[in-house]
Amino acid sequence: MNESIVLHIENLCFEAIIGVLPQERIKPQKLIIEAHITYIYDDECYLNYAKICEQIEHYIQSNTYGLLESALIDISHKLKAHFSNITHLTLCIKKPQILAPCVVGASITKVF
Repeated sequence: MNESIVLHIENLCFEAIIGVLPQERIKPQKLIIEAHITYIYDDECYLNYAKICEQIEHYIQSNTYGLLESALIDISHKLKAHFSNITHLTLCIKKPQILAPCVVGASITKVF
């Protein structure tokens, strides 16, 4: 029996070069990633959340994205290509230290 399951990844933290400000192009900054991934589950077809976390971190750290939007679009396509049973994806990238009074970020929601 196939079921629709949502995998939640919250507070995935690491540092990477991302942004358009001059200081963001030189020094890695802390990022917080959240993902809500809907997929079709059965006993033989599931998502490996550890592998997804590794992939997200690898995608961001191996590129030097200027805009959060570019990173979100690219990563969402790469996750779908690598994990074909994903049907919906919401991915959020936050920069907790770029502005002192707040946390800023962007998100994307895709239906595949």
